[in-house]
Amino acid sequence: MTARTATVEKAVREALKAVRPDIGDIDGGAELVREIGLDSVQVMDLVMEIEDRLDISVPVETLADIRTLDQLCAGIVQLAVGTPREPV
Repeated sequence: MTARTATVEKAVREALKAVRPDIGDIDGGAELVREIGLDSVQVMDLVMEIEDRLDISVPVETLADIRTLDQLCAGIVQLAVGTPREPV
């Protein structure tokens, strides 16, 4: 894991804790909606938390194919690097 990936994963997990403080340890493969139980408002709150923590803007289309925590982290890493995101 690169330093950038670790930074993004830490920020995403902290943002998730801010949105769902009652949640325990989450596996990276957990689905944001089905397993973690985020509703659409919580997903947008999560994205805003991530944007604030990493000082980036996450386009809505980035979220279209993202289902799991790992996929979210990978998409954010690609945004932070500035390269086009490969399908996850």
